[in-house]
Amino acid sequence: MLKMRKAYAVIGANFGDEGKGLMTDYFCRQGGRVINVRSNGGAQAGHTVCTQDNKRHVFSHIGAGTFAGADTYLSEFFTVNPMLFMKEYGTFVSETGIYPKIFADPCSAVSVPCDMLINQFLERQRGKDRHGSCGMGIYESVKRNSDAEYAVRFGDIFPGSERNIYDKISRINKLYAPKRLKELGFEAVPDELREALDNDAVTDNFIDDMFDTARICSLSDGIPPAYDTAVFEGAQGLMLDCGRSDYFPNLTPSNTGMKNVRSLLNGFKPDSTEICYVTRSYFTRHGAGRFDTESAELAKSYGLTDRTNVTNEFQGGFRFGYFDPEEFERSVALDRKYVKKGDMISVCVTHLDCTDGKLICQDKNMAPETAAGIVGAQKLYLSFGERAADVSVKETGCL
Repeated sequence: MLKMRKAYAVIGANFGDEGKGLMTDYFCRQGGRVINVRSNGGAQAGHTVCTQDNKRHVFSHIGAGTFAGADTYLSEFFTVNPMLFMKEYGTFVSETGIYPKIFADPCSAVSVPCDMLINQFLERQRGKDRHGSCGMGIYESVKRNSDAEYAVRFGDIFPGSERNIYDKISRINKLYAPKRLKELGFEAVPDELREALDNDAVTDNFIDDMFDTARICSLSDGIPPAYDTAVFEGAQGLMLDCGRSDYFPNLTPSNTGMKNVRSLLNGFKPDSTEICYVTRSYFTRHGAGRFDTESAELAKSYGLTDRTNVTNEFQGGFRFGYFDPEEFERSVALDRKYVKKGDMISVCVTHLDCTDGKLICQDKNMAPETAAGIVGAQKLYLSFGERAADVSVKETGCL
């Protein structure tokens, strides 16, 4: 068992899409035997990594440090979607020739088709009042898995358990779905949902994906011990944390900051821990909800676009807005309750190549050094491109 020398936590400071994939890749390249830990979220994550030799992948289940040679650990706080895992895994292997090594915690929640179907049905029913869900059933997965009678965990999938799994999925479709929909105000399961839930082919294909996923991923009860460096890859951002009542109901059902990381580090005493809060040089949001500094004119003025976040049925278009220093400071301050004495705080500002090296604010543009100073960061990372080689680092002088 190796002693953990370093731990890095990559945390989005805004509404997500800050550049967490880039910084996960960067930290996984700093040496050592690296395990890339997915510390929250699920398949709705879309962390883009580009390499020097022009490989590009949007990571959802597989850790964003895979190009850097890191292995992946899907923690107990991560929700596995076997259908989307197999789709991503197949695409990644065929396009890169890399077979990633992946561990999964037996307590990881598993999304089932019922979760996605209910989620998508509800979003369509909400019309203009949509919550901004991505349609992957993350909240519905969390909700169902909180009920022990209908919970499905990754550890439930093992050779010989096919019959049990089939029975459990059938019970979810026949008993849980009507129960859940009644909670939501529907006296009966709508025909469009019932047809999909009763489709044996959907269930059979899903179960095939479950067991294929289980064959690819090794079970590990906690962070595997054979690594001296852990890079924790957060999903979404601090402004979408489940505890941010000021942005309710347009939130994600997980802890997006240091809370889960602290729990996962329990029992480990790294020689050093660095917590990196990542922000773009402007704010973005994909999905419905409050966005105080949103500005279509800003995007037009700077020609801002995004290759990863395309318009889709559930989240709509990608939204742009000014960097908000007060909200940035507040978000990081709320997360500091999980920061320990001796931890290093750093800030990374990405997309600086799009904004002439400044953070674009409503009143006066801001130097990245000022943003780092706002939260007392000891180190500042500057990104002027999509690749790890485009990231530079400087000490700030803050203690």
